[in-house]
Amino acid sequence: MDSSDSASAADRLRVDGVLVQHFRESGLTGPVWDQFHRKLLGRGLTIVAKLVKSGAMFSRSGRNGRYLHQQEIPRQEAEELASDAVYEGFVYFRDRGLLGREWSVEHGQPLEEYFVNACVLAFPNVYRRWQTRAHGWQDVRLVDTLASLEHVVVEGTPEDAVIEQQVANAAFATLSEDSRRLLFLHDQGYSHAEIGELMRLTPRAVEGRIRRARLAVRRRPEEER
Repeated sequence: MDSSDSASAADRLRVDGVLVQHFRESGLTGPVWDQFHRKLLGRGLTIVAKLVKSGAMFSRSGRNGRYLHQQEIPRQEAEELASDAVYEGFVYFRDRGLLGREWSVEHGQPLEEYFVNACVLAFPNVYRRWQTRAHGWQDVRLVDTLASLEHVVVEGTPEDAVIEQQVANAAFATLSEDSRRLLFLHDQGYSHAEIGELMRLTPRAVEGRIRRARLAVRRRPEEER
């Protein structure tokens, strides 16, 4: 690192130090905090998603002593894993780094770098939960009715209804076990928050996954007609 880079890094640390002091004094409230944490989450999600999709997240986890058995992750689920890691990393960043005063200028690590490292530390638990969801709950059966899932309602003969039900069953068969469980719980009247507690997801993540699963179910019959 040349002198100009060193000066730039030092300036960034000083700015981060001023921000952190302000955040701690304000109790992590106010417009400056709101703008900062939204920007941090967006930037962090971009970085963490790239790490997960490229597989670099596994090597970084290994360097931290958390070795994971890497397996292929579908692109959409990789983005969801990244989102969960960023959410849990942010909790660590907020509670331990800022409020717990674990972060300091003297450590020489910029805030964004500290935050990304917190997300890396959170990833192993997020990944293991994903593996459990992906390979567990094989005995979960979907309820027979599709009405609460806003599926196609057939107004015709009983034979038409049987055919439509078969098409719907085929569409559900293409969903992942995770998506099936989400739709099952939602159909049983669980709220997004309750499903999130059961599956260790944020309510927003639950809402997004249910929406994508519904779209997948609706599109399949349309594509096969």
